[in-house]
Amino acid sequence: MDAINIGVIGCGYWGPNLLRNFAENEAAQLRWICDLDEDRLASMSRRYPMAQTTSDYRLLVDDSAVDAVAVVTPVGTHFTIAKDLLAGGKHVLLEKPLAATTAEAQELIDLAERNKLTLMVDHTFIYTGAVRKMKEIVSSGELGDLLYFDSVRINLGLFQRDINVLWDLAPHDLSIMDFLIDRQPQAISALGSSHIERGVENIAYLVMLFPDEIHRALSFQLAGAGKNSPYDDCRQQQNDFV
Repeated sequence: MDAINIGVIGCGYWGPNLLRNFAENEAAQLRWICDLDEDRLASMSRRYPMAQTTSDYRLLVDDSAVDAVAVVTPVGTHFTIAKDLLAGGKHVLLEKPLAATTAEAQELIDLAERNKLTLMVDHTFIYTGAVRKMKEIVSSGELGDLLYFDSVRINLGLFQRDINVLWDLAPHDLSIMDFLIDRQPQAISALGSSHIERGVENIAYLVMLFPDEIHRALSFQLAGAGKNSPYDDCRQQQNDFV
């Protein structure tokens, strides 16, 4: 089987990870690297000389040899870039979240279905060994009836100034939850607060209620002007700072 010709748009925080994996995968041929930062492009070009580089993603759209493109750009750009790629006949891998609104996400899904193309969101955690083991345990019935799902994600990654922590971090935990428990909530409530960027919540709590009375609580935080001081009564050293 011929290798899939791949392009990557966005070489910032997560893009280099995809570039490395595509370059090392025998089933993929890294054909294009795209980013607006010329210095970053130059650095990636030295690392992956087999790929062409550009600051204009439309070159990837127009290249008939490209089979699929990974989009690793700010969420506000996802819809426009992905729509152009799907209209151009490319399969698309989008970093989470899929789009900035439900309407944009649905339009991309409809376009992919009409053109018989794959539109995939990079929910990396559902491919990890630990989460797949959890799925095995849940599916076996070993845990009995599920009563509660709790997830806390705190102080991870970069602070995103264009989306809040629910948009930035919650997709990880929601994808894990959906993978483990295939049910839809009856009610959802969310509460958040902004301490760094006005109007962009850096702490948020999400609660979902389900018809089978499973209660699911998720909290997401990027906290601390300088440091965080966690208290864990299971640890001997309770005054550790991180």
